[in-house]
Amino acid sequence: MSENPYVSGTISTKSSAPGIIFATGNIGAELSYNNVGMFVSSDAGNSWRPIFEEEHNIWFLDKGGALIAVKQPSVPTRHLWVSFDEGRQWTQHSFSLVPLFVDGVLVEAGAENQIMTFFGHFSHRSEWQLIKIDYKSIFSRKCTEEDYQTWHLHNQGEPCVMGQKQIYMKRRPGNYCMLGKDYSRILSAESCICRAHDFE
Repeated sequence: MSENPYVSGTISTKSSAPGIIFATGNIGAELSYNNVGMFVSSDAGNSWRPIFEEEHNIWFLDKGGALIAVKQPSVPTRHLWVSFDEGRQWTQHSFSLVPLFVDGVLVEAGAENQIMTFFGHFSHRSEWQLIKIDYKSIFSRKCTEEDYQTWHLHNQGEPCVMGQKQIYMKRRPGNYCMLGKDYSRILSAESCICRAHDFE
């Protein structure tokens, strides 16, 4: 895991975006540092989908309503990728006229403040550059009850995870709406009744 708070690291998830996990890895018989790509899970790691063939840093906007991906900083870039459906589809956008080595991104979340700040440098000898993006306009409205769905946390179909059954309220993938400050992600959490295999 990355200790740098401005990059996402090799595994990335947020408690405010239930079930969504991003990870770097490779498909094959053994772990490899070559041909490392990006994968996403929308069901807390039960299944995975490949999304990028190269390493990217990924940030969560508005509790996972939008996801931002930028290539690792070894190569300068002018583009970022945005997904509104938990990483199923991505669209490319330009954020700079000049390619930038992106050293990190700071996401500021607030009731009236939806700002991302890219920081990096145009070359290894240049001064630091800051690019601010206001992403509030990508959400056209506040979420309503119709924008939510229930989601049951499970482990390969087993509903008891660490002694609890948990049901979450989750924004439907692809809905362009902003969550309110009073958004509560856990709908219910109840303890599981012990069964025979819980004893020794």
